[in-house]
Amino acid sequence: MGISKLTELRAQIEKALLDYLKGRNKLGDRSEKIGCLDPAMDVYLDGDRQLIFLETPAIIEDSIKIEVSDNTLSFSAEKKLDRPYDRKYLQMERPVGVYFKTIDLTKKNRVNSISHTYKFGVIKIEIEYGENS
Repeated sequence: MGISKLTELRAQIEKALLDYLKGRNKLGDRSEKIGCLDPAMDVYLDGDRQLIFLETPAIIEDSIKIEVSDNTLSFSAEKKLDRPYDRKYLQMERPVGVYFKTIDLTKKNRVNSISHTYKFGVIKIEIEYGENS
C-alpha cells in the first residue's frame, strides 16, 4: 500500500472520529475540555491559488501538520492547556485538544507549492497550482 493511500485512509479515519466526537468534548463539571476541535474555515480561489483560512487560537506552531493526498488536504495542530500548577480556574470555556480539518482541493491541476503562516490565531494556507504534465 502506497504512502498516499495510507495518508488518505488516515484522513478519512480522523474525519470520522471528529464527526463522532463533535459535541462530546464537554466534560460536565470538569474545568477542562479536551478533544477534537473543528476550526471555522474560509476557502476561496484566487487565480491559480487556493487560499484557506482556519481559526486556531493559541495553538503550538510547531505542531502544525499539513498533508496532501488524492486531492484532499489534511490539517492538524495542537492546543494545550498552559497553566501554572498552583492556579485554580473558576471558569474555563475555551477548549483544548487537537484541531483537525480535511479540505477538498478544488483544482485537479498539479500542486506546485503549499505554504502556511500563523498570525493572530488564524492559519493561512496557500496552495499554488500548475499545469498537469
